[in-house]
Amino acid sequence: MSEINWNELKDKAHSNAVKHGFWEGRPSDKHFLCLVISELMEAVNAHRRNKFARVPANRKETIFDDRTFHHENKYFRENFEEYVKDTVEDELADAAIRLLDLAGANNLNLNRFCLQHVVTPKKSFTENIYAIVKDLVNYKYSQEEQINYALHQIRRLSEILKINLLWHIEQKMYYNEGRENKHGKEY
Repeated sequence: MSEINWNELKDKAHSNAVKHGFWEGRPSDKHFLCLVISELMEAVNAHRRNKFARVPANRKETIFDDRTFHHENKYFRENFEEYVKDTVEDELADAAIRLLDLAGANNLNLNRFCLQHVVTPKKSFTENIYAIVKDLVNYKYSQEEQINYALHQIRRLSEILKINLLWHIEQKMYYNEGRENKHGKEY
């Protein structure tokens, strides 16, 4: 798996969230952490339904080839909704994007190194998600540490599941760019 430049992604995620109205009235950081947790719970629900993205590992010469699967292709939105949206991969990407947005809003450094993984192949999917949530709300860590650790744990879980998290984050960010204010929701 390729290394993820979290700091580069945080600025893009935050800019798009501001553009789409998520920061109107400057909700609290706890508000945004709750939304991260809700995305992780959506990943659990997708996992319970065995709903995984129908994207081949080798995307070359398929509709997901980088030459054809991009936001400028008129079929991108339709194909994304059919094959990727609301899957485990999509929800893990959503959780990461929300963390990146919060990091961007608070100008946090995401180059911190995660020394220990609480996510392991020995745990079930739900136990791993619980471990991520537990660390995310652990107040012995600074906000910067909480977000760094959560991002690294989501990346580790993605590696265990053989998910290309960076690709899914990039596709979801493209998809989100074309959505309505607050993605049609109250917040």
